[in-house]
Amino acid sequence: MRILLTASIPETLKVFYLPLIERLVSENIRVTVASAERPALLEFKEKHGCQILPLNYHRTIAPGSDMRIILSLVKHLRANTYDIVHAHTPKAGYIGMLAAALAGVKHRVYTCHGLAYETETGFKRRLLQCVERLSCTLAHHVLVVSPSLQAKMLQDNLCRKNKMQILGDGTACGVDLKRFSLTSDNPGRTEALRRSLGFSAENKVIGFIGRLVPDKGIHILVESFLALYNQDSSIRLLIIGPMEPHRGSLTPSVLKTIQEHPGITRLDFTDQIEAYYPLINVFVLPTRREGFPYTVLEAAAMEVPSIATRVTGCVDAVIDHQTGILIPPESSSDLTRAIQKLLYDKSLAQSMGRQAKDRVVKQFSSQRLTDLHMTLYREIAAQTNTN
Repeated sequence: MRILLTASIPETLKVFYLPLIERLVSENIRVTVASAERPALLEFKEKHGCQILPLNYHRTIAPGSDMRIILSLVKHLRANTYDIVHAHTPKAGYIGMLAAALAGVKHRVYTCHGLAYETETGFKRRLLQCVERLSCTLAHHVLVVSPSLQAKMLQDNLCRKNKMQILGDGTACGVDLKRFSLTSDNPGRTEALRRSLGFSAENKVIGFIGRLVPDKGIHILVESFLALYNQDSSIRLLIIGPMEPHRGSLTPSVLKTIQEHPGITRLDFTDQIEAYYPLINVFVLPTRREGFPYTVLEAAAMEVPSIATRVTGCVDAVIDHQTGILIPPESSSDLTRAIQKLLYDKSLAQSMGRQAKDRVVKQFSSQRLTDLHMTLYREIAAQTNTN
């Protein structure tokens, strides 16, 4: 079997699909990773035994550049025989599916990780809907990462229900429970990290991990934190994640607060993100939209309860008042009350954290999702052999 995996940036495949890629390679399946030419792409070749195909994806709408990439990918696919082309992310989704269709690839798989148009309006919203509809139309198999995302896709007439499939209970490829585990964490390392960040044992830490963009509700998070800090100056906010201007910029006042407030610590994203979850008392994701938020599941695996908004994706990641708390979007007052409940009721937070971990172990392990992907690929290969 030979498979080409493509995503706009290689970090998507590295973060979400590395266990699957390692499994494919270990079973002597030839894997080509096609993505933007960044250091993470070279890692797939040097560390994981994959072939690589650099493609200069632009993550914004760029018709001229997109057409050049499509033609380049068509040329590669015609020169190399692939059993399956599996595309991820909106941009690589429609480019990968269109190129594979033009090249005559017999088995095309598209994974929808979320709907970027949910928070857009006007022409851009309609254009992004058309792009998603095109990816789904050209794919033979459409994998959807959560039940609520599937419901939204059906509501917006993006794809036929009989073409869509959720593997297991959802997510891209599950959570690596060996990596995200308290048993594997070194308590000395956690304490050293706590000291390096200036946190004391008395500090109650609110955590956010993700892109610092308006869609993630950062302004609501900051507003809520300021209200809490004014009541209890021992509270800290730990924000970890990159700025992504092409997805929108935070307001100058929000940026200034993040940079200057004594109770807020902001770090760039790190490959060692699992080291930071043990520092967090409650994880918060006041997002406007998701597909299936991985950070909530990572926190759950580390027995950290989450507060998330009642939006697409999050309603699948959090069981309200069991593994965390769901709140209305765009409501700093509801967020403040939910944070207070979990910060000051330790037994409730611990109970939710334990239930969250149990759920992740049973339903969302990378082992389970890797097995399900492998089963799907084998079924597709069997169809080729039958034909």
